Amino acid sequence: WYQRRVRGDWEGVSTPPGCLLVNIGDMMQRWSNDSWRSTLHRVVKQGDHDKVTDNRRQSLAFFVNPGENVMIECIPDYKRESEAKYPPIRAEDYIFGKFYRTIPSILAKNTDS
Repeated sequence: WYQRRVRGDWEGVSTPPGCLLVNIGDMMQRWSNDSWRSTLHRVVKQGDHDKVTDNRRQSLAFFVNPGENVMIECIPDYKRESEAKYPPIRAEDYIFGKFYRTIPSILAKNTDS
């Protein structure tokens, strides 16, 4: 059962039988100038956790990142009124920036010189 975070609460998302659900990441959101949105999400077992059910689900995490020097910037076709919502940034700087904001101790170790 797929859920997404909306205004602080988890809400269920219905999916048609046989569908393939793909979650995009934050870099794709930047590339698309927010046309495609990255969402905080989770997958939980629906119903009574102690009972075996016929609800079969397979969840697979597969992450792909661009090369470290690839520029993450708005794709020209997605610019609205000639304005990109995010400044360009190297993929490596963006990824490590997210790590540093998530785990403050990493930032402290890398700034002690």
